[in-house]
Parts: sequence; C-alpha cells; structure tokens
Amino acid sequence: MARETKFCNLFGFNLDELKSWNGLVRLLNRPEDPSSLALFRILFGFIMMLDIPHERGMTDADIEFGNPRQCYFPLFDFLKPLSAEWMVIIYGIMFFGAMGIMLGFKYRWSCLCFTIPYWYLFFLDKTTWNNHSYLYGLCGFLLFFMDANRYLSIDGLMDKNIRNAHVPLWNYSILRIQIFFVYFMAGLKKTELDWIKGYSMGTLGTHWVFDPFNPSVKYFLSDIVSKFDFCHSDFLFKVMSVRRTTCATLGINVATL
Repeated sequence: MARETKFCNLFGFNLDELKSWNGLVRLLNRPEDPSSLALFRILFGFIMMLDIPHERGMTDADIEFGNPRQCYFPLFDFLKPLSAEWMVIIYGIMFFGAMGIMLGFKYRWSCLCFTIPYWYLFFLDKTTWNNHSYLYGLCGFLLFFMDANRYLSIDGLMDKNIRNAHVPLWNYSILRIQIFFVYFMAGLKKTELDWIKGYSMGTLGTHWVFDPFNPSVKYFLSDIVSKFDFCHSDFLFKVMSVRRTTCATLGINVATL
C-alpha cells in the first residue's frame, strides 16, 4: 500500500487505472487544472513569434527560396516555393497565427494559420531540418486538438463557458510523450561520430544567439564546449577500446582452454 501511494504521489495515477481499457479512458479524461497548459500555449506562441523572423527565415523570405539547387524532402519534392510576394504573405500568416496562439484568440484558427504554413515552409528546404524545428511543428499540430485556450486567453474572456474550465489529462500526457520521444531520439543522435568528436560544435560560437556577448567571450565559450566534447569523446573511445580489447583477450583465453 505504501509503495502504491508513493507511486501515485510521484506519477499522479495508480497502476490499477491502467489494467483495463475503461480505466485508461477515465484516467486520460480526468479533469486537470488548465493553467499549466495555458502557460505552455503562451510561451510557445511567444517563442514562435521570435523564431519566425530569424530561424524560419521571415526576414529573408524574398531571397531565400527559388534556388534551382534547393534540397527537398523525399516524397515532398512536389512542393515548390511561390513568388516572393506570396512567400512574405505566408510568413505573415504564420506569424499572426503564432500571435493568436499566444493570446488565445480564435485559438483553433490561429493554430491552423500557424501550423499549415509552418509545415509547408519546413518541407520546402531539407537542409534546415533539426529536432527542435520538427518539434515546433508537432506542438503546433497537437495544440490544435487541445483545449489550451481555457485560461488566460481572449477566447476565455469572450466565452464564459470555457473560461477557467478544466482540461482532460490527455492534453498534458500527449505533450509529455511527444517531447520525450523527440529528445530521446536526439540524445541517441548525439552518440554519432560527428557529435562525439565535436565536429558539430565547431561553429557554435558563430551563431547569432551569442551576439550579445563580447566576441572574445563568445568564441571562448564555443572553444570550451568543443574541447570538453572532444576530451569526453576521446575518453569514451579509450574506454570502448579497452573494453573491446579485454573482451577479445577473454575470448582468446576461453578458446584456448
């Protein structure tokens, strides 16, 4: 009993609730406080408003696309960029969609205005792919199905029926699971040679996010990270080599018995 109580305090549910389909459905639809989900919505919308002009390329929308050597995703190579004027409009729709998500205004429509242009732009250029960009698009897609506008939102001010109303537990669960999967796979990616040897860290200090720092401090931080990563990888390879040598030696000794 004490173990079950400890598990419930840690994870927020009992294992007995997972023993049947009906129990799982009741658990996932259990009413929860909407404030944390609203905070996620606000922060996500705000971060996307900062991300779109820089990482998504809104400021270079008129010159970024149209390269005949553009690298497309397989199965999505039929997608082509529109004219410069229309690309700017698409970026604008995505930006105002992110603003609507942050404010909780016309929430479902805002999610669509953000998510559809986001994935369109995402699939236009394979070279810009990375884990967090993929996650942003997934979060925008998932938010469309959630009730994240029930707290601190303009929709809530306009409709008292949803104002401060509870949200089902699955709204939180699906976000946790999705973020876990993406960063778990990203962690596995870091075991590849380009990360272990520090090649992927070589130009870290040149990223614009470090611009507020003094140039000497900026490149010092990059150098420290790269050297730490290289030393860590060198140690890791030595350990792996020792283990392989030890295993091989043991195998030879066993074979000669």
